[in-house]
Amino acid sequence: MQTKHGLQLVQGRVLKQQCNRGNYLFVNFRLNGKQVNRLVHRIVAEAFIPNPDNLPQVNHKDCNRKNNNVLNLEWCDNSYNVRYREKYGVSQTETLGHPVYVINLKTQESLRFESQSEAGRELGVRQGDISAVLRGRRKTAGGYWFVEDNGDDFKIDKNKLCKIKSGMMFRGGIYAISLKTQEVYRFQSQREAGRSLGVDYRNINTVLTGKRKTAGGYWFVGDNGHAVEAVKSKLHDIGGTGLRL
Repeated sequence: MQTKHGLQLVQGRVLKQQCNRGNYLFVNFRLNGKQVNRLVHRIVAEAFIPNPDNLPQVNHKDCNRKNNNVLNLEWCDNSYNVRYREKYGVSQTETLGHPVYVINLKTQESLRFESQSEAGRELGVRQGDISAVLRGRRKTAGGYWFVEDNGDDFKIDKNKLCKIKSGMMFRGGIYAISLKTQEVYRFQSQREAGRSLGVDYRNINTVLTGKRKTAGGYWFVGDNGHAVEAVKSKLHDIGGTGLRL
């Protein structure tokens, strides 16, 4: 370094990098007599990447938080960082090392994939949504529940799955039977049924998931390919014959 006495050589050392809970690398060192922790990607960006707009965050272009090569980093604001991650999910490098188990919440069938990207391709679910489930930012994605394979023997937690499933809104057509008139109605969605019949859609969901028998004077069943038979059986039980679809 340059001093008033001329150029002086200072011997440096390679700092040991550690990984925090967010999967970011950081280093620990003393500065002006104080212990300091600094994120490696911010050190690299501040040292080598111009920031004329004074942007506050640093984005990893390949979404791999451990790849702090200067060519992989860019300054950005928070909204850009969030949109980028939601669009691209996590990197191929990260996902290859993290196999995932997938539970079909309709059939409770379990599947295993070598990566999030493979699961997304096979199931038709956005990789960013899968990542959000694994990180606890959402409960399900595309009708599936995801959990990382951490090396332990995987067992389906039936109680947890039932709780998740009961909190999901039914997607698809719905039949409703008026218990007073025995008339049958079909709706495109749970919310449409709630609006048309004046029934809280959350109460409709409790009927569809089997937690209660009726809601608002109506019985409900999802149009799952066998709904017509279920409707006929229910009408027979209550002695109705009307059918208004």
